[in-house]
Formats: sequence, structure tokens, C-alpha cells
Amino acid sequence: MVKKFQRIYTSTAAGAFEEMLRDALSQVDADGVIKLAIFNLPANNSEYKKNLETIENITKEVFGELSPLTSYISQRTSHGGVTIEATYIADTCATIEHHRNYKLISHNGCREIITGGIIPRFDGGSTFEQSTDIFEGIGKMLSVNGFRTSDIYRQWNYIPGITMLNDGSQNYQEFNDARSIFYGRDNWAGGYPAATGIGTAAGGVVVEICAIKDEQCANLPIDNPLQIAAHNYSQQVLDGKVIEQLSERTTPKFERARLLGGTILISGTAAIKGECSNYSTDAVEQAAETMEIMDRLTSKENLPVENSGSTYDLLRVYVKRENDIPAVCEYMQQHYPATQKHYLVADVCRPELLIEIEGVAHI
Repeated sequence: MVKKFQRIYTSTAAGAFEEMLRDALSQVDADGVIKLAIFNLPANNSEYKKNLETIENITKEVFGELSPLTSYISQRTSHGGVTIEATYIADTCATIEHHRNYKLISHNGCREIITGGIIPRFDGGSTFEQSTDIFEGIGKMLSVNGFRTSDIYRQWNYIPGITMLNDGSQNYQEFNDARSIFYGRDNWAGGYPAATGIGTAAGGVVVEICAIKDEQCANLPIDNPLQIAAHNYSQQVLDGKVIEQLSERTTPKFERARLLGGTILISGTAAIKGECSNYSTDAVEQAAETMEIMDRLTSKENLPVENSGSTYDLLRVYVKRENDIPAVCEYMQQHYPATQKHYLVADVCRPELLIEIEGVAHI
């Protein structure tokens, strides 16, 4: 595994998107940066597309032709401006092949693919159609580099109107069905990726992946005794009608976390025990239960290797109702003061859920 770490940067300047983006980018250390996840809420789909072009132009201007990968996620930040979550490579001896929307990283016999935000090749279309197009592109990219689909170890799935129903078909379920069809081409004997599925406010479906080939590195799924594995959910907790290509609604194909070397990659986690949601209308209560679940997931006793405990490096906190952010932030800061965190306004995968949290920890 190539060692990586994340840093969070937020814009301090007010104004147009370009001004806020330049301000945030001016804080980014260019040494070793390989990927920028850029969060900001555009007014509509047209502005989202315009901002995508602005990101491409300005990152090339700031970093040159071999600029970091980018992903633009249409979610309001807690401060209303631009937040950048930057990923860095700590191994300075790693070799990097630069491609248009992915990087191939090699180091000591390990090969990794990291992508930016992958979007459909067309405007419009259903969530299923957009997702299918994205996965076809990902499949080709993996294949041409000698990777299998089951080499994916981390995935982010950003879905506009995630819980919306269109003629009885739910957007999140359509995405899960497209993912299940794509994943069905391979044997996932080592478990599914860690993953996040979260709502966005504009643009189309966006997917990011990380894949690895490294026989010397631990790469293990981590289950949670407090939760049923998402890929084992019953039909009762899935929503929307069954699509023509399938005989039933398919489950979300991800693990609660993966251990990669000494790094714990924590999937998007909400206040779900067993497979049942916490229906409390108190966002802090849901945040506390979510962190109880994550603390159990990353506990010394639950990790699949010998260890002396773990520490959170990064927590990305999605909050459904913007007005809940101050109270949730206060709770998180009180209980996890040393961890870098940022807060985003986003719909969660079930209508009753108010909080979702993902993160990175290390043993």
C-alpha cells in the first residue's frame, strides 16, 4: 500500500465560486498532493457544469498539466463556501502515471489506481442509466491496467436526490441495482469495498474509486457486530420498485470498513443497528449513536489483526438539516477534539436518517 493522508482546507474569502476556489487552493500544499475533493453548493445544474469547467481550468493554472485529480461534490459546506479535502502521497519514492481522470501509483510491488470524480458521458438520463455508464467506464479503465473489479477497496457514490421516487423507482435503489450488476461480473471472495452512498443537490451521479494490487499488504473487510452487513439487508428495508433487469431489489454492496495495511477506511455510517434506523428527530442523538457504532467498528477487539487500538485521522460529517450543524459540531468537537473534521449538508440514504459519517483511522 502507498501511504496516504488527508488535509482539509476551507475558503475564507466571500464572493463568486472562482474567488472562493482560488482562496482555498492557495492554502493547499502542492508537494505530494494527488487528489482534491471539492465541496460547494451550486445554484443549479447549469452552474454545476460551469463550476466543473472552472475547477479544471484553475487547477491546471495553479498546479500545471500534472495537476491533482479533482471531484466536485454539490453539497453545501458548513461555512457556505468551498471546502477542499486533499489527499497526499507520503511515499516520495512512489512512481505516478498520470491519466486524464485517474492516476496509477506504483511502489515496492504495489500498484494502485485512484480516480477523480467520474461522471456520465451524457446529460440527463435516469440514475440507473447514469450509473451504468459510469461503471462501464470504470470497468474498461480497470481492465486496461490489469485490475479486476474486485480490486476496488474504496468507493464514493454521490447521487442527486438520493431518496427521491420517480414513478415508484428510488434513485438510491437504481444506483444499487446498477452497482450490483457491475459487481456481479466478478467474484468478491475478499469482501466488497468500503463505500459511501450520499445525496447531492445538483449535477448527475458521481463515482470515485480506489483499487489496489498488493499481495504483501493486509486488505481485509471489517464487519460490525452492531449492524447487519449492508449487502445482507432484507427486502423490507429497501425502497422502490424492482427494475426489469432483476428479479428483486438488490442490496448495497459494501463492507462497513476495510483494513488496508494499518489504515482503516470507514464507510458512510448512520444510526442503524441491525438493519433498523434510529427514528429520533434529534440530530445529536443520531450523531452519538453513529459514533457509538463507529467506535465499536474500529475497536481493538473488532479489528481482524493484532493491534493496540486505533485513532481517527479524519471524519467527514454529513448533516441532513443545516440548522443541526452547530449542535452536531459541538458534540463532535467535545468528544473527538483531536480529529480533523468537516461538515456538509446532504440527504442520507434513508429519509428518517439525519446524520451520516465516514472516515479514516489508523492502527
